[in-house]
Amino acid sequence: MSSAVTHRTGGGLQFSEICGIIGIRKEKDGEKLTEGEFQDFLVTVGYRYNKKTMAAFHTFEGFQTILDFNTKEKKYIFLLSTGVKDSGTLLNELCRFKKDNKECTLAQYGDKRIKIKLRITVDSEIDKENLKEAIKFINELQKSELIFPICRVCSRNRKTGLYVVGQELVPMCDRCLARKQRQYERRRDMYEKKKQNMPAGLVGAGFGAALGAVLYILLYQFFNAMGITAALISLGGFAGFVAVGRRATRKSAVICMIGFGVVFLAAEYLSLVASMAVLIEGMGGGIAVSESISATNMSFFDQSYLSTVIMEIIVGMVSMAVVGVGYYIKRALTRPLKISKNVL
Repeated sequence: MSSAVTHRTGGGLQFSEICGIIGIRKEKDGEKLTEGEFQDFLVTVGYRYNKKTMAAFHTFEGFQTILDFNTKEKKYIFLLSTGVKDSGTLLNELCRFKKDNKECTLAQYGDKRIKIKLRITVDSEIDKENLKEAIKFINELQKSELIFPICRVCSRNRKTGLYVVGQELVPMCDRCLARKQRQYERRRDMYEKKKQNMPAGLVGAGFGAALGAVLYILLYQFFNAMGITAALISLGGFAGFVAVGRRATRKSAVICMIGFGVVFLAAEYLSLVASMAVLIEGMGGGIAVSESISATNMSFFDQSYLSTVIMEIIVGMVSMAVVGVGYYIKRALTRPLKISKNVL
C-alpha cells in the first residue's frame, strides 16, 4: 500500500486522502467548558448565576438547589439542603445515580444535605450532558416524596429565601435570618468600635512573649522538645497584645512576629547556657554562670552541636509561624459575615 501511495500520479496524496485509505478518521478535539459558557448554559436549564459566590441556584417547590463551578477541585458540585422521609430509598437512588454516571465522583446525603460532585472533563458537550442528567435527577427527587425542603441553619421545614452569607449561598427561613442579622450587627459594632492601641499592645505582647520565653527555658531543662515549645512565646505574645492593645491587625501581627523571633533566639541561647550550667554543676563545678556562657560559646565550634541548635531554631520558628497562621485564621473566622438581601 505504501508503494501505491508514493508512486501515484500527481505527486502524492493529501493527508486526508491517506487517512481515508487506511481507515483513520480525524476527530475534532473537545474543549473544556469555560465559566462564561457555563453561565450561558445555566439559562437553558433554568438556573441563575450569582457573581459574588460564583455559584448558580435554582428554586423549585421550596427547594433551593445550589450549583458550584469549582475550578480548584475540578468539579461541578450540587448542594441541596433537605430533610428525608425515606433515607434507605434515597441512599439507593444516590448510589444508582453514581453508578450510572461515570463522571460522578460523589453522591451522598449527610449533614442534612444532598451533595453531588461531577468531574469537569475536557469536553464541554459531555459536561453539559452530565449536568443535564444531574439536574433531571435532582428534579425527580424534589418531585418525589422522599425529601422535603428545610432551612440550612435550623434544619426545619420552613419557607426559605436564599442569602449570600460571606461568600456562600445559604437557604434560610425568616427566623434564622433575623437571628443572623442581629448577630452580624452585634459583631460588626464590636469590631468597628474597637480601636487599636499599638504602643500598649506591643508592651502587652512583650510581656506575654517574655512569659512564654521563661516557660520555654524551664521546659528545655526537663525534656528536649526540639524547639516546638517556642509556640508558647507567640501564644503568650498574641494574647498579651490583644488583652492590652484591644485589636490586632496584619501590620501589628507582622511586627509582633519579628519581635517574637528575637525573643525566641534569646530564649534559645539562655536555655543552652542554663543547660550547660546544670551540666557543670552536676560535675561538681558549682553554679558558675560565666563558665557556662564561655562553655556554650565554645560549643558552637562543634559542628554536631551547632547543627542541633540550628535545627531547634528552625523548628521553633516554624512552630511560632503555625501559631501566627492559626491566629490569622481565627481572626478571619470571627469577623462578622455580612448577609445580603434575598437573591431569589
